[in-house]
Amino acid sequence: MPLPESYTILSVGCGTGFFEETFVKKLLSRNKTVHFVGIDTQKIACIKTQEWCHKLSISKPKNFSFTICTVGFEKFQSCQKFDIILLIHSLYYFSEIKTSVPKVYELIQEGGMAIIARAPKRNLITEIYAQVNEQLYGKSKYFSEDVEKVLTKCNRLFRKETIEFSVKITECFQKESEFGKRLLNFLVGANTAYFSPLQLQLFLDYFEMSSQKLEGGEIMLPHSGNLFYLEK
Repeated sequence: MPLPESYTILSVGCGTGFFEETFVKKLLSRNKTVHFVGIDTQKIACIKTQEWCHKLSISKPKNFSFTICTVGFEKFQSCQKFDIILLIHSLYYFSEIKTSVPKVYELIQEGGMAIIARAPKRNLITEIYAQVNEQLYGKSKYFSEDVEKVLTKCNRLFRKETIEFSVKITECFQKESEFGKRLLNFLVGANTAYFSPLQLQLFLDYFEMSSQKLEGGEIMLPHSGNLFYLEK
């Protein structure tokens, strides 16, 4: 079955586009046409996403267009349906996922798909993530176990895939690396620029002790995640 020539993509909680930029570029490299919509509640993150989207729109004016909105999914409204909806580690920011999942389904184009990525609560990274959010925000976030329960109760067909992989965190230990800073923020779920030197060092020590150091010097942190595919 041939792949579509064009895609409408909605990324919920796009952040700085850490995953989305790579995903969109891969489609464009295959001569696909992409209209990308990214939404996030963080204005600074949206500005970052807007920057790389703007560069792509200049280099691929006929194949790429975009809209970035500083808004939460609960308040997001669209008459447009989407071929692909991405929720990459974003459902846990929602105040309530029981009503959000049906809304996601309604926004899927016929023949389209929503991809929800979330890690289980008990692993090396999410243990720290959960603790940070408990301390900073006084509440726990949603994890893959919660997502699966809601999808099951909604009576929607979905597929679940568990992936085991390692995260290269070498640059997290390089103070001048912007990529390393972004990755560390992503891993702990907070802006580490506001952490004290002692707090920051404690996190780095934890990740280093939990990691494997390869011969070439790369530091690899074992991780796992669940992907949920919701088709329409």
